[in-house]
This record gives sequence, C-alpha cells and structure tokens, in this order.
Amino acid sequence: MRSRLLICLCAAVLAGCQSWLMPPRSVRPLAAPLTERHHVEHLLEIDWDQQSQRLHCVLITAEGETRVVALTETGLPVFQLLQTPGNIEINRSPLLPRPVSPDIILADIQLIFWPIDSLRKTLSPPWRLEQHAGSRDLYEGEVLRAHVDYQGKERWSSPATLDNKQYGYRLTVTPLPDATGAAP
Repeated sequence: MRSRLLICLCAAVLAGCQSWLMPPRSVRPLAAPLTERHHVEHLLEIDWDQQSQRLHCVLITAEGETRVVALTETGLPVFQLLQTPGNIEINRSPLLPRPVSPDIILADIQLIFWPIDSLRKTLSPPWRLEQHAGSRDLYEGEVLRAHVDYQGKERWSSPATLDNKQYGYRLTVTPLPDATGAAP
C-alpha cells in the first residue's frame, strides 16, 4: 500500500515538473496557413524581463503551408516550425529560453503579417481584432492582449513591433536585405 502511494506521489510530482518546464501553449487560435507564396527573412528581437534575444528568421508560406526557421546570429538553429491545415510540428532547441514558445511566436507572426480577414476567420468571441492606420489591436473581451505598430505601409517588407501583453514580451521584426542589398 505504501509503495503504491509513493509511486502515485512520484508520478504527480513528475507531471507537475513537466508542466512547469513546458512553456505555455497559445490560447488564441492560429490562423490557417496562407495559400499565396511569400519568402521573407527578418531579424526578430524578443525582449522580456530585461532580457533580449536576436534571431534570424526565415518565413515561407505557400500552398497551405507555413514554415518558420529561427537561427541565432551565429547560425545555430533555435526552432523550426511547420504548420499545415490542422497540424503544427515544432522542433525546439535548448537555445530558446523556456518562457518563449514557438507557437505563440507563430501566432504573433501571423498577427503581424496575415491579412486581417484571414485572422478574423479563426477568432471567435471573446477574441476580436481591430485594425487602425498603421496598427492592429487584439483583444480578449475588453483586455488588450497584443498591439502591433507598423513602420511602413507594406506588412511583408516594413519593420513592425508587437507588444504581447498576455505573455509580457516585445517582438521587433526588421526585414533583412536580400543578396542584392535590397529589402525584400
């Protein structure tokens, strides 16, 4: 009897440790992958709790598939993500800090780049998305969860800053020049 109780207690503690070690999953729904083709490279700067991480990020959308590859500035992989309709695969490196979840970053990338109608299709109450000149606001009920500021008119090739109020970090997205030196 005592050994069964000890086994149950150990299992409960290990389950608690596993949930403590895992970053939170996105509670807002991800938008569907885009069907139009995009291939862009950006510098992502993630700031949280007086810490910062800079990542080289490649985002590819095509034919109902979204791929995101994030590398350190020295080229080491941090995470890879593949989204297809109804499925998401994430490969995460220990180089990505625990508080940063790739699927939450994908939801934020979508909030920055995806067309407003594509995003609204996946949101149901209490979520709502407002678009203003040069910005977007995502609300859960009356609570602002994320705010995007655009520094140009073209979403795919202009710098943007997203404040994720829900998880307490800022994501700054800066387009990287292509091989010819021109911004994508």
